[in-house]
Amino acid sequence: SASGLRRLLIGENPLDINRLWDKLYKHSQTYGRRGAAMHVISGIDIALWDILGKTTGQPIHRLLGGARQSQTAAYASDLDPGSTDGMVALARKHVANGYRAVKFGWGGLGTDVRQTVRTIGEVRAAVGDDVDILLDMGFAVPLEDAIYLGRALAEHRVYFLEEPLSPDDIAGFARLTAVSPTPIATGEKETTQYPYIDLMDRGGLRIIQPDIGRVGGISESLRIAAHAEARNVRVIPHCWSTDILVAATLHVIAVLRDCPYLEYNVTDNPLRTDLLRERLQPRDGMIDVPTGPGLGIELDEDVVARYRVDG
Repeated sequence: SASGLRRLLIGENPLDINRLWDKLYKHSQTYGRRGAAMHVISGIDIALWDILGKTTGQPIHRLLGGARQSQTAAYASDLDPGSTDGMVALARKHVANGYRAVKFGWGGLGTDVRQTVRTIGEVRAAVGDDVDILLDMGFAVPLEDAIYLGRALAEHRVYFLEEPLSPDDIAGFARLTAVSPTPIATGEKETTQYPYIDLMDRGGLRIIQPDIGRVGGISESLRIAAHAEARNVRVIPHCWSTDILVAATLHVIAVLRDCPYLEYNVTDNPLRTDLLRERLQPRDGMIDVPTGPGLGIELDEDVVARYRVDG
């Protein structure tokens, strides 16, 4: 599909972002309205916005109407280390590094939900009351377990419980959001704007997590944000893979009306830590929105070459 999309772009004016987005979407509708083809279109769209910014000498957020915030708080996004002591130690480390919010996810969190709640209780006791704790199940748990978690985690003031159900279980999310005092968040696996309308209107979600590198790029993220803001739903984007995505996400967050956090992957990943000449890093839990033209970043071409996979 990528080579097919490439042919559609050859000879085109890269500044015609809206028209090119529609062209790519229209020509891949049969096989690509959801999933991997949209991931490719997302990458193209981010690159087109970068080109427009570099051509005009403006950062992307200025082209989107101007930043509402020039910096944002970041939450430390980490993986479940597999033990209570390990999670407590990591949480203490992230707080010591200046983060005011930490998230743990995946691993064995769904295998024993009562133990998960006990572990989060230990984390809360370790970090005190002023740190937001976020929990990401990663894989679906039974609805009864999700309801238990939603109720039990409220005691420890968990900021949100992420992806406790299958992404397609809209009816389950509706039942969960109706009874859970802990806010529920989901959406990282969706592509295009349409599933988010379902999640909000049918699923009752008040926090959605579009990934700018998956949903259809910056262009589609803005359409999703418009739907969400009209419903007073918070957009807190999913952001994990590379610093290119971090930069794109920061430009989108900058123009949102109400986004409390950037998700910042604190795991040791060379595509996160080595890809840029100057790293995008939080200081005291805050991260600046890039101000250079386009994405405002400069790639380290040697690192790009090392990890390049030619299809």
